[in-house]
Amino acid sequence: MPLSIKCVSGGCGPGQVPLSEQGEPPPVAEEMDPLGAGAGAARVVHSDMGDPGIVKSPSDPKKYRYIQLANGLRALLISELKDGEWGGTAAEADRDYEEEEEEEATAEPRQEDDEGDSGEGTEEEEEKEEEEVDSDFEELNEEKEAGKRASSEKQSAAALCIAVGSFSDPEDLAGLAHFLEHMVFMGSEKYPAENGFDAFLKKHGGSDNASTDCERTIFQFDVQRKYFRQALDRWAQFFICPLMIEDAIEREVEAVDSEYQLARPSDSHRKEMLFGSLAKPGHPMAKFGWGNAQTLKQEPKEKQINTYQRLRDFWKRFYSAHYMTLTVQSKETLDTLEEWVREIFDKVPNNGKPKPDFSHLQEPFETPAFNKMYRVVPVRKVHGLTLSWAVPPQARHYRVKPLHYISWLIGHEGKGSILSVLRKKRFWG
Repeated sequence: MPLSIKCVSGGCGPGQVPLSEQGEPPPVAEEMDPLGAGAGAARVVHSDMGDPGIVKSPSDPKKYRYIQLANGLRALLISELKDGEWGGTAAEADRDYEEEEEEEATAEPRQEDDEGDSGEGTEEEEEKEEEEVDSDFEELNEEKEAGKRASSEKQSAAALCIAVGSFSDPEDLAGLAHFLEHMVFMGSEKYPAENGFDAFLKKHGGSDNASTDCERTIFQFDVQRKYFRQALDRWAQFFICPLMIEDAIEREVEAVDSEYQLARPSDSHRKEMLFGSLAKPGHPMAKFGWGNAQTLKQEPKEKQINTYQRLRDFWKRFYSAHYMTLTVQSKETLDTLEEWVREIFDKVPNNGKPKPDFSHLQEPFETPAFNKMYRVVPVRKVHGLTLSWAVPPQARHYRVKPLHYISWLIGHEGKGSILSVLRKKRFWG
């Protein structure tokens, strides 16, 4: 279960029971649709109001709204506009962005000095040059100040979770879910440039990441607010019409393999692999969710498996709108955010097929191999003791989080804590 630069695929070891085994939190569409518009309906929300059904802290100035698109995609909209601030309409925000893009495109390059200049000039010319230098310094300072202001502004951000992960990998193609997470970045029908989204974010002060877990895949990015609408449109193409060209398959397999090779010496990764090997035979917890050149290239060749076709089939089967939950956050009105989300993400296809379900695979670590002590020789010079035990499904208790209470009690270091007792007995501390 990989940990990577671009892609982080975490393990589901003891204490991290997969989502389907936990029982997914109940849908909140009914309690968060105070206007009774229903799924996919075009609601009319007056005064840019948030949803009163969403519970938030009294000190939280942000506004929230929950919507569900006609294709089944669920979205939480978060507006950072404070009371009294006006973020403009969606049309105004789009127009501002287009004007800025036109200004950048039509900006004239600075003229170079004539090659035939002798380097000598009159006093008037020298004074003029000094004034130009001073002006250049002023412009440079203004640019620096503008850069500081831009960097101090809070970025706009979005994240999308898909209810599919490495548990859904086919038995003969280990790591396919993680590999697909890589491949959707390689251009789309609307924006065909490979890694064009990363280049766009880099140009506009943003960043992105993605992760593949046991039963979910998460994509996220942030960018300067004025480029958020454009970034959303580019990003959404991962889930609407990614190219995933066959020529990029081999290159991206090497990228996945490089990440795996970099993580192999990691003590945490080695521990996760050990836990996976202790799961019940046939349980998806024992799968090699990361993938590498052997599982995605060499073995498929030997077995005459068409990795490219299987990749596209996996995308069609699992990257479906009703598996997806989206969150967007920006200093725009809720109405603007809703208009953008509906306009862009309504194009995500819905295949109508049921979500993957692993709820019948209970107690993955109910094996003699798990109830043992293992001594692991670390790569780094560390000494540690790890006690791990499997716990029942916890997602249905997400409102009260009992494991957080237990963790806090065990980790507490004050008077009467476990640590204070151990220190008194001179065991640890």
